[in-house]
Amino acid sequence: MKNIKYKIQDLPVQIASEPEILYTSGKKLDEYSITKFNALNKKLLFSQAEWADILHISDRTLQRYLKEHKPFEGLFAEHLYQLDNMADLALEVFGHTDAVKLWLHEPKNVLGKILDFSALQSFWGVKLISNELGRILYGVYI
Repeated sequence: MKNIKYKIQDLPVQIASEPEILYTSGKKLDEYSITKFNALNKKLLFSQAEWADILHISDRTLQRYLKEHKPFEGLFAEHLYQLDNMADLALEVFGHTDAVKLWLHEPKNVLGKILDFSALQSFWGVKLISNELGRILYGVYI
């Protein structure tokens, strides 16, 4: 059997490791329970029609999830976890749920693009809004 010899070099460059939380997976993230959804709804104060619009499901389907206490799964769960993180950040910035709802509903110019409530329908839109909330929180304007 042939031995492979690796030449290891000591380089002065250090590479920053990525946060592990970005890659967390498991049973905990597979589902988003109805109790968590109700808590999120208290943070964001959206109507049932608005939630159905954000999640790309019908009002009746959302009603069935709530009535049967069926947890959201898959992409719905991921989207709700992302919205939950955004809601926490928004509450930290604005301090009150009514102010958060008002800010999310009004169109805003973010880096040359107009973001409005419809941005919450996509993962990328939620990320753009979260980034803008971070800029507001830390006073960073580009």
